[in-house]
Amino acid sequence: MHTILIQKRILLAFLLGLLGLTLLVLGWQGAPGQMKRQDDGAPVSANNMPAARGTAAGTVPGPPRQVQDVSRDGAAFFVEYRLDRERTRGQQLELLREIISNPQAAAETRRTAQERLLAISQSMAREVEVENLIRAKGFKDAAVCLDDRGATVVVQAARISPEEATRIAELVSRGAGVPEQDVVIIPRP
Repeated sequence: MHTILIQKRILLAFLLGLLGLTLLVLGWQGAPGQMKRQDDGAPVSANNMPAARGTAAGTVPGPPRQVQDVSRDGAAFFVEYRLDRERTRGQQLELLREIISNPQAAAETRRTAQERLLAISQSMAREVEVENLIRAKGFKDAAVCLDDRGATVVVQAARISPEEATRIAELVSRGAGVPEQDVVIIPRP
């Protein structure tokens, strides 16, 4: 039992190191920065109009905005998304580690926390792997979030054809073990 716990910790440390290295490399490729926002906090879209919230069209007419480097804003979204995801996961992992190391916690609680820690670590590795596969298929970038209900994939593209959506869903299904019908794909310029 003790060696299994040590092996899990080594695996977790390796995966977190790999993820950190990936984020570091992405940051060095000129992707840092924050997306421009208008006064009400809504993101500004690629055509320099405020992005519509909750619409399929993606933009609504509005006052002209300063011209932006769209490719940088698109890249910044993905970097920010990954950083937010890692911050949230880091908090979850820290809480789980505290539960695991608490001698006053019930054995069943500690076991459940260990299982959840392992599941999060595996999800993190699968997310990075699937993101790399999507980029290998020719998309500029992608962010994948796996959970118990399925997968959400944000792809850096103005629009996605039905054939591309099918290819992405198949990739996610194979790479993450998620049924294709449970994959949600969101294009993001």
